[in-house]
Amino acid sequence: MTNPKKSYHLDIQISDPPNRERIMPLVEQAAAATGLYISHIGGYSRVKYPNSVHWHFKRDKSEPGLIDATFWQEGAAFWLIVRHAEPQWVHDTAPALQNALQRAVTAAEPAGPQTAP
Repeated sequence: MTNPKKSYHLDIQISDPPNRERIMPLVEQAAAATGLYISHIGGYSRVKYPNSVHWHFKRDKSEPGLIDATFWQEGAAFWLIVRHAEPQWVHDTAPALQNALQRAVTAAEPAGPQTAP
């Protein structure tokens, strides 16, 4: 029998991953647009995801619960992690943060090749 998962992921699609310096203001912008603040910035599993950036998002300093996000440029991956045991506000807010991050990342991606009219 397999153990049930303790969390679920919400992916942000990235076709041309920005570098760490470019992703930081995009994440800050998405957090603000969603009414969240970044309570922690670090790395995530440095062995499995070297050079990754990991954030914790909170709604209020005194309120329990948080949303995790990880960006891994080398693996062209960006995802949110939501633990099932988190308070309801986390489950309600995570999709909005995912959408805000997706919009910010998509807007920052370089335009594809231009075609002549």
